[in-house]
Amino acid sequence: MYPEYENTELLRQLLAYQKKEARHARVTAWVSFLLALVILAALVLAVPKAVKLVKGVETTLAKVDVMTDAAEELVANANTMVLKNTDAVTETIRKLNELDFDSLNNAIRNLDDAVRPLAELARKLS
Repeated sequence: MYPEYENTELLRQLLAYQKKEARHARVTAWVSFLLALVILAALVLAVPKAVKLVKGVETTLAKVDVMTDAAEELVANANTMVLKNTDAVTETIRKLNELDFDSLNNAIRNLDDAVRPLAELARKLS
């Protein structure tokens, strides 16, 4: 019948389909562009904060290192002090163990007996 009409209709349908596909492609491109902008904005906002956080962590770790070194030095000094004074403490304990406390108590009683009359005399004179 009219083969040109059929071809024309097919071409119209094809043109309509291509316009529709072109519109979908533009929408997809814009959505992709907007998504890229959102991701870029997020990175621009997040990266400086992350860098600041990392610098803070580095500073804190440096301070912890200094504190650890100070603690190690303190422990070493304490060990040295204990080692130096162990002999003196041992000698003092040995000397205390050698004391004759019974004789010391007797000497204190004798001193009390000798001083008591003098204290009574001083009380009467005053």
